Order: sequence, then C-alpha cells, then structure tokens
Amino acid sequence: MSAGTEALSNTAAHAMQPQAPIHPEGMAPPPMASTTPSAAAPLFETAHAATAVDTPPVAPPADAAPQAVVAAPAAPAAPIIPPTATPAAPAGPLPAYGSDLRPPAATAPASPAPMPSATAPGSAPVHPSNASPLSQPAVVRQQPATAAAAATPTGLTENAVAATATGAMTGASAAQTRAQQRLQRLLDAVARQEPKLRWAIADRDDSTTVLTTDLASGWIPPHVEIPTGIKLLTPGRRSRTLEALLGETALTASYHPGQYIPPVEDADPVSMSIRARDTTNVDELGWELSQATKWRDGLPRLAHTLAKAASTGTGYLDSEVDLLRDHLGTVARQVIASYPDVDAAQVGNWQLLATIDALIKNEKTAANYHFAWFQALNLALKGEERR
Repeated sequence: MSAGTEALSNTAAHAMQPQAPIHPEGMAPPPMASTTPSAAAPLFETAHAATAVDTPPVAPPADAAPQAVVAAPAAPAAPIIPPTATPAAPAGPLPAYGSDLRPPAATAPASPAPMPSATAPGSAPVHPSNASPLSQPAVVRQQPATAAAAATPTGLTENAVAATATGAMTGASAAQTRAQQRLQRLLDAVARQEPKLRWAIADRDDSTTVLTTDLASGWIPPHVEIPTGIKLLTPGRRSRTLEALLGETALTASYHPGQYIPPVEDADPVSMSIRARDTTNVDELGWELSQATKWRDGLPRLAHTLAKAASTGTGYLDSEVDLLRDHLGTVARQVIASYPDVDAAQVGNWQLLATIDALIKNEKTAANYHFAWFQALNLALKGEERR
C-alpha cells in the first residue's frame, strides 16, 4: 500500500514539472505566408520560440543576393504586397505559462493606388455573386474621353436676344431718322418757294411720297416746282385738314407759315421734275380752255385770245405774253394774301391763266394738270350753286 502510494506521488510530481518544448535541434521554424484578412489588415504569425542553440550561424556566400519570399496573391487581379520579414524570436527566458504569445500587430505597408488604364470602362465591373470584392483589383470610375459640349453660361442666351433686339431697334431708329431727314429736306425745298402756305409731306405704306397743301383741296400753284419722285393728289374737291389730305401714312412732316427754313446755301440740292404733275389727260383741252376763258369774270380779254392762239398753234406777240404773266402774278398775290380764306373764283382764274402760260411754254403736262384741277373744282362749285 505504501509502495503504491509512493509510486503514484512520484508520478504526479513528475507530471507537474515543466517540460521543455520538443523540437529537433537545429530545425528552424517554417516560413509562414502572410494572409490578408477580411478587414484588409495583414496578420503575421510567428512560430513558437525554440531553445537557443550555440551553433554558429552559417555565413551566406558573398555573391549570393538576399532573397525575399513573396507570397502568392489571393487572386491574380489583386496587387502583390511585398512580404514583411518575420521577426526573430526574442532571446532569453521563456514566457510564463499562460502569457499571450502573439506578437504585436504590425501595420500593413501602404500600397500605392492603382493607376487607371487609359481605356478604363465607363462603369465598374460587376462582381460575381460568389466572389469577394476584396479579391478584385481596385477600379476607378472614369468618364469616356469625349469632348463635352461647353455649357452655356447663365444668361448668355438672354443677353444675345437682348443684344439682337437692341441692334434691331437701333437699326430701325436709324432708318426712321434718315427717312425723316429726307422728308424734311424735300419739304424745305418746297416751302422755300412759297413760305406763306401750309405744306405737308408723307411716306405711305406703299413706299410712295405724297405732297400737298390746303390752298385748294391739294392743288399746287404753278410757280412751285415739285421734287423728283413726289406724287401729288389727284384733282378733286376736298374739305379736309392738311394732315387728313395725306390719308394713311407711315411718316409725315409739315410746315406752317413762320416756321424756320434753312437757307438754300445750307441745304442739300434737290432735283425737281415736271412729271410730278402728271394726271389724267383732259379731252379736247384747247376747245375746253377756249370755252372756259370766254366771258370769264375777272379775266382780261387777252386771256381768251391767247388761249385760242396757244391751242391752235397760231402766232402771238411777246408783249401779249408779258401782259398775260403780269395778270397771272397779280391773281397769285391776291389769292396768297387772302389765304387761308381764299375766293374760289379767284383760284379758278389763277388755274386758267396758269394753263395758258403752260401751253405757251409748251409744257402740256403742266397745262393738263392745272386745267384738270379747274374742271374738278369748277364743276363741284356749279353743283353746289344748283343746290
């Protein structure tokens, strides 16, 4: 009994004594490949410390370069991380039983960011459902290298529209100013010849320019020359204001007696034309003129004689022509002096004398114009008298 108890005690005591690690002498711990955990921080595993051996280290050959063990990447596409040398086991006494034998965590070296390829896809690749995105290469999103259209700055369109509208308004204003200056220049050329009458000129929508006065419903006296390109009112009785005689117009200019007229030396020259008095031809002008001047009150007997001679082409004396023109000037001054309340009979005599003088000058267009106005106003006057 005592012998068995002693044997059991020796066995227990022997079991409680610390045992040295069993490793073959001279065997170095196998190198361990670094692995990358799911948190992307590499872990390094250190083998158990071995008993120090007094074997002298073997010097490597002089020509042998140090070699590093490179661990295989987890996937072909993953960047290769150079391994970190495993720290040597510390020399000295063994750690106490139960102590933490894990080495301090080593910080993984920062690897450079992968450079994107020149032909990077427009979108990131899609990982298979069974593949971990950590095992795939890093992908940088990059838009295709295409020339993007330049963005329109804020307000550029509005500014362009405003500039266009401003330019259009400026151009229209300049054109209107030029047209107004043209009308004023033509009006001054007419009013300068007879400043005691009211005049009006206007551009119509059909691009025609019309001139009138309120002396006798729009009749233009014979001593007033008409600028080239001007149209006159057709013969007819009208009882309207000066502006109403023009009708519908786009641009107008008017003159009233006493208004300033630039001197002819300071004005641009204006060409005159007799064609402006062109109107409907009067049938049997010579015969009609002879009948109108026969026994006409306020006309001298000479007027009837010269009317017949001018219409038939017979001869006449220069003194007779001078006397006729004296009567013409006298009637003209009387009518102008009574303006605007003129006598219709005196206006008729003025028109008849102007017709005879135009025939003597061989100006048939002017003679037809003055007599057409005489007929229009005289017939209207006779119609009013019969009522």
